[in-house]
Amino acid sequence: MTILELDYGIPSEDELARLVGAATPHFALQIRDRVRAYGAELPDGHPRIPEIVAQVVRLQALAIDGQGGPAGEADLPARPSLEVERVTD
Repeated sequence: MTILELDYGIPSEDELARLVGAATPHFALQIRDRVRAYGAELPDGHPRIPEIVAQVVRLQALAIDGQGGPAGEADLPARPSLEVERVTD
């Protein structure tokens, strides 16, 4: 039996949160597809369907729009110059 033939079932709420919580734009579409596959296994009217749909929407937006940070200048100390002063004799 290959790993693809194994059936691990629908992830718990905690497992789903761990799966989608650390998603980056680079991997969001792969994770989205996995979450969709989990949702497809649920029967109609299952109480977890809205949560899975919301995660699919969030992952889709993350993949397309990226992950934004706070606007404005970073509040960091100045960095030392990368230029080296040459001493001549």
